[in-house]
Amino acid sequence: MSERKPYINKTLHFLSLVKWKSLFSIFGAIVLFCLLIILFINWRFTRSYSLSKHTSFVEDVPSSQVAIIPGAAVYGKTPSPVLSDRLECGLNLYKAGKVKKLLLSGDNGKADYNELKPMLDYMLKNGVRPEDIFVDHAGFRTLDTLIRAKEVFQVKEAIFVSQTFFLARAIYLGNHLEITLHAFECNLRTYKKESYYTWRELFARQLAWWDILWDTPPKYLGDPFPIEGSGVKTWKGSIL
Repeated sequence: MSERKPYINKTLHFLSLVKWKSLFSIFGAIVLFCLLIILFINWRFTRSYSLSKHTSFVEDVPSSQVAIIPGAAVYGKTPSPVLSDRLECGLNLYKAGKVKKLLLSGDNGKADYNELKPMLDYMLKNGVRPEDIFVDHAGFRTLDTLIRAKEVFQVKEAIFVSQTFFLARAIYLGNHLEITLHAFECNLRTYKKESYYTWRELFARQLAWWDILWDTPPKYLGDPFPIEGSGVKTWKGSIL
């Protein structure tokens, strides 16, 4: 059998000197610390939501100027169940007179993917007046949607329409941005990926917390376009 090469002997000697128990203890402490941070941030979001005004009943939600309806997946021209339910809930709020305007915010960043066209089509087919629909074509994520709602559309108070497992993050971000948000819980069914969404939110809240800490800007901002009068001009360049 040939002799070991010098670098192999040196490697084995180094490994024999490593205090593995101490190393594993340090690693375990780091993992525990990270876990505690995750749990603490999650608790902050959950507590913020528990203290907010939230309901799943149209008659119980406070009236507001606008309902913000964030986008979700679409399949071609068909809204996913998550998005379809948000649109239905937003429409119910509008027809009940709880809001005067609807702000549709979604992803229209690719030529072959458009969340906003199906959202707009749904509202128009169900009798919403065109001038009452405002479109935010750069709502790539909740942070962008809310910053643009405040800075571009000049929203100070709104009803945020989404499923419960997404709402805590929206309310927490709204509080930080000083937007008064009333959460409307749009849980019209059991969703196929509900467990996945719940787990994803656990980590999405960590990202949202860092976004707040580092004052992350939206991908796009733009000139102010207050939510008053007609919103038809906001359709151009995004879905027409």
